[in-house]
Amino acid sequence: MIIDAHLHLPVVSEERTYQQAKQALLSDLEKNHIDYAILIPDNIPNSPIGDVDTCLKLVEGEPNLFLMGAIDIECQGEAWIRKLETLIIRRQIVGMKIFPGHDPIYPTDPRLFPVYALCQRYGVPMVIHTGCNPGNPDVAKYNDPKYIVQIARQYPSLKIVIAHYFWPEVEYCYWLTHTYPNIYFDTSGLADQEVIDATGLEKIRGVLVKTLKDGPEKVVFGTDYAMCNHQDHIDLINALPVSTEVRERIFWRNAVELFNLDVGSDAPRLS
Repeated sequence: MIIDAHLHLPVVSEERTYQQAKQALLSDLEKNHIDYAILIPDNIPNSPIGDVDTCLKLVEGEPNLFLMGAIDIECQGEAWIRKLETLIIRRQIVGMKIFPGHDPIYPTDPRLFPVYALCQRYGVPMVIHTGCNPGNPDVAKYNDPKYIVQIARQYPSLKIVIAHYFWPEVEYCYWLTHTYPNIYFDTSGLADQEVIDATGLEKIRGVLVKTLKDGPEKVVFGTDYAMCNHQDHIDLINALPVSTEVRERIFWRNAVELFNLDVGSDAPRLS
């Protein structure tokens, strides 16, 4: 089994509706033998990859698709946080995503504290975007892991997932964060050629292996589809010098445990 714990809807344009984008997603999951996926919406309305409300409708009735919540703390306040709590209680979202770097905010922004407290209270993982943006490396100042470890200390029961491993500074990210038991990592984007060119494939493999030695539960498979390729990320994991049991944890067991996913044997599979 494979669970992609970090992907997005293919971009909707004048030539494609949200429903058509969903069908393209499902088709690609089946083609690449991905059994389940966690869809991450945008935190802005009318986004070409779908906002929370749009994606809620798209995943309804799709047993192989789960959904995260998202927030733009500069535009969405207490009312939106209350709505997110309702979605968590109803199990309509299984995680939360913030976008420091895409948004000009730091993880330590006090306006985010109620969101962290909410996730901690319900055991919902907080996924934090990190690393460069193509063509704009300066935005990485907003998502530097030095801020994430402050949140990890302040909310010791909050499960934090660092997305993209703060590329290209993956070794810096590892040494700063690896001793925190409530910090996890997803592999999204790490097999993308642009990320490999900027970071180095051996560095990427090296920090993943070191992270897995610290704890085999610490790495979750993700791709950042549709920007990135499923097969490239599958190949990245398959090339790691780890046991079959650890590889299985990466591909699906860790996601099930971390996001509390219902993937019972009677659930339909895409592959």
